[in-house]
This record gives sequence, C-alpha cells and structure tokens, in this order.
Amino acid sequence: MSRVLLFGGFAPSLILFRAPLLRALVEAGHEVIAAAPDEDPRVPEAMESMGVRWYPINFERNRVQPARDLLFVRRIRRMLRELKPDRLLCYTIKPNIYGGWAAQAEGVPSAAMVTGLGTVFMNHGWRRTVAIRMFRRACRHHDHVFFQNTDDRDDMINAGVVEDSSRIVMTAGSGVDLDLFPMRPLPDKPSFLMLARLLQAKGVREFLEAAAMVKAECPDAEIRLGGMEDPGSGGVPMTEITAAERAGAIEYIGHLDDVHQALDACSVYVLPSWHEGTPRSVLEAMATGRAIITTDARGCRETVEDGVNGLLVPLRSPADLGQAMISLAADSNRRAAMAQASRRRAEEVFDAREVARVMMKALSL
Repeated sequence: MSRVLLFGGFAPSLILFRAPLLRALVEAGHEVIAAAPDEDPRVPEAMESMGVRWYPINFERNRVQPARDLLFVRRIRRMLRELKPDRLLCYTIKPNIYGGWAAQAEGVPSAAMVTGLGTVFMNHGWRRTVAIRMFRRACRHHDHVFFQNTDDRDDMINAGVVEDSSRIVMTAGSGVDLDLFPMRPLPDKPSFLMLARLLQAKGVREFLEAAAMVKAECPDAEIRLGGMEDPGSGGVPMTEITAAERAGAIEYIGHLDDVHQALDACSVYVLPSWHEGTPRSVLEAMATGRAIITTDARGCRETVEDGVNGLLVPLRSPADLGQAMISLAADSNRRAAMAQASRRRAEEVFDAREVARVMMKALSL
C-alpha cells in the first residue's frame, strides 16, 4: 500500500469536498495524510475520525507574493522530506503550482486537481500570462491532471498548460455523498434557495433582480439567499442584500455551516453563477431531490439536463432567470418531476464514490 499526501489550499475543504476521497483511500488500505492551512478547529478531529493524519501547513492562499511564495516552496519541500509520501495529490491553484515544483525537486510523483479556474486564469492580462507559465512548469511534472469540466480542460490545453493530453483525466466534479444528502420530500409551495459567497461572479445581483420579478408575479413564493459576505474585490455589499430584504424580495439567512435544513425547505435550487468547476451546492441540492435553475456556463451546464432535472438560463440575464423561476413556481408537477430526475442524475453521474474510484484507478492506488 502507498503513503498518499493530499495537499489543498483551504482546510475546511478537506471536510466539505474531499472526505469521500479520503475515506476511499483509507478503506483501500493506504496511509493517508492531509495538509492545508490550519484555518478550522474542526478539521483535525474530522481527519482523525477518518483515520487520516493531519499536517497543518500555513501559507497565504489568495495573494501572489513572489518572495514569500519561494519560501513556501521550500516549506513544501521540507514537508515532503519529513512525510516521505509515495504520491502527492494537490488541489487549488497554489498547491497545484508550488506542490508540483516541490515534488519535482524532491522526486515525488504528483498529480493536480483543477476544481475550477479562478479569476487569475479567467481574466486576460499579465497575471494570467505569469500564472499559465507557472502552472505549465508544474504540469510537466504532474503525471495526471484532473479536470471537472471540458471548458477548463480545453482552455488549459489551448494555453499550453498541459502539453501532454494523455495526462488528463475527467471527473464528475468532486461528486456528492449520496448517503449524507438523501432524497427529501418537497415542500408544497414554491420555495427558491441560493447558497453562495456574496460575489458578483456567483450571480447574486441577478438573483436579487429576478427575486423581485418573481415576488411581483407570485407573491406566495418563498425566496431565500444564504452565504457569507465577501469584502474583497467583486463582493456584493451587504447594503444591497438588506435593501432587497426590506423590499420583500428575499429572505437573507446568512452563512450556514449545515445546509440540510435550508435544502429541505426549498423546492428549487438556484445558482446563476458566471463560472464554476462543478458547483458542490448544486450537486447537494440534486442529491436531495430538487429542481435546479443555473446558467449555461462552464461547470454549471454539466449539472443540468435542460428541461429534465432543471432549467439552464443565459449568463448574466436577470430577466431570463426570473422567467425560469416564475415558470417553476406555477407548476408543482414539473417541480416534482424535476426533483426525481435530479436525484437520478446525482446517482448516475455524480456519486462521490465513483469519482474517488476513477481517480484512484488513474493513479494506480
């Protein structure tokens, strides 16, 4: 059996996104170590409960700081020398880049998981050029690069980041734990839910505008928005959220550590995002058995078979989003049919156990 080191950029994501993969690796008999910035006191306990060794490694995950980042590479190399993994598996941008560099220097086989292209890759300019060059260097060492949607894959091939396409493996996102998110009964009345960081790129403003349209047409509809305020660039100010709430368009339910109750209370899940890897919140809503409305955009369109388990709407179009919501608000039978189709799609395409199996097979684990 192998010693596998999973290295990410955000400690809670080990619980939220990677738990099925970690459990599958442990169940297969591998010695598993997880490393990430120690930002959540729940993580060490969760890792211990899964039989995973926890190794906190701190770094600034959002900002590019060349001098500090070079020191970060040295820190990763020390981690690799200390832990002596047989295989390094990285995810998020800094671990994917600097983990690949360090693994090459230490002679450790490595792979990268691309769980979505961040703004540095989506916006043209010198930062994108630098990031592409850095990631290309890392991918020359990574023996596998996992992508969650074909748009991200094609962009990275066209940019020359992945020079050997035989190293590419596609997965159905990170998958969803079908046992943790079982099928749940639908509420009788139309009830819409969006859960996301309060960012422009998540489509929050489109959701607020669409909500006002829906309430004017269907005043009995319930429309809830949950998520954490993001004070950085691209954040939607809380003043806009509270103004929509005062106008009666939405109910703001804040940041949720546990989304089950909110999903139980909705009949339609909405995510008008501009781009994703594969949105976890949509997969959880599908597993719970909810109709989905999302955008015909990278990462989002993969989750919905338009007209079957939900509706795809054009990007950045509050009017089209509002009309899609109104159409489902008026048709309880259609909501119920889409709910059943969402659960089937979650089972057939997005089962996290199958995602883990695909990855482990590719890596010979």
